[in-house]
Amino acid sequence: MNNSKPTSFAKPSGALSDAALVALALMWGTSHVVTKEILAAHSPAFYTSMRFGIAAICFAAVFSGHLRRASLRQVKQGVLLGLLSFTGIAFYVLGLSFTQASKAGFITGLYLVFTPLIGFLLFKTKPTRDHLTGLAVAIAGFTLLSFPRNGEVVNWGDVLVLLAAVAWASHIAATSAFAAAGDVRTLAAFQVMTVAVLALTVLFVLRALGLETRPNPIDRQFIWQIGYMAVMVTFVAALLQTWAQSRVNPTHAVILYALEPATAAVFAYYVFGETLSFWRGIGAALIVVGVMLSRLKVASRLTGSEKVNSLPLEADC
Repeated sequence: MNNSKPTSFAKPSGALSDAALVALALMWGTSHVVTKEILAAHSPAFYTSMRFGIAAICFAAVFSGHLRRASLRQVKQGVLLGLLSFTGIAFYVLGLSFTQASKAGFITGLYLVFTPLIGFLLFKTKPTRDHLTGLAVAIAGFTLLSFPRNGEVVNWGDVLVLLAAVAWASHIAATSAFAAAGDVRTLAAFQVMTVAVLALTVLFVLRALGLETRPNPIDRQFIWQIGYMAVMVTFVAALLQTWAQSRVNPTHAVILYALEPATAAVFAYYVFGETLSFWRGIGAALIVVGVMLSRLKVASRLTGSEKVNSLPLEADC
């Protein structure tokens, strides 16, 4: 017996919210390479605490008056989103220390599969036939992108990144559920602040135990990189994600997020020379096709269905 209330989405997805989701996917795709470069000279704990600490300061400075008027319910939801986000970041940053940036981008993309399942089980959100059609094509493309070739083997870094994908899928599903009836600024701010507090706590504990000994140099390149990750990929991205997902079904969101692994592969090729084979190129193209099938509502047009907006599942009685 399930008495939970269904999650509803009052507004259908539009061009502006889709553009925000695509921008997020592109930013996240470039972040794999930037993070890999940062971790070559800085510890994961220092990087994470700096990134989210700066972003938290941005939220406090821009929305200080608004945050003081936040309701307890919204604060709790923001903290929960922060816990899910931190779990994903912790697994991802550790995993990226042992695997390739492009490979990490591929494995992270498994949230394509996990998000609809988690959204259905926890928040009772039901994808439309257009979402499922686009998702199926995008998953096929992701499979071509991520399938190991040329002697590649699964390592512990891959497993850690896989756990990050599960955490982030939960975060995406929860964001759509909470943002549909909550305040975008409050949810985005408190989730980022939660991650900042947890990251700083981990950093201080590791230093107290003598496990954090890297010099972590702060030079011009690091300032540019951490500025991009903190301001664009964290502060701006948290606002965009929460706002855009308040308007769409989580399955629709992850179809557009599928552009992230393709972006990660292209960016890794130009920066690190990590190759993108013919079949992986086909996979990237299929992801784009999946996005277009969902956005253009091809399945509904072919079946003659007029009702194509995201629908919640009715609660079981």
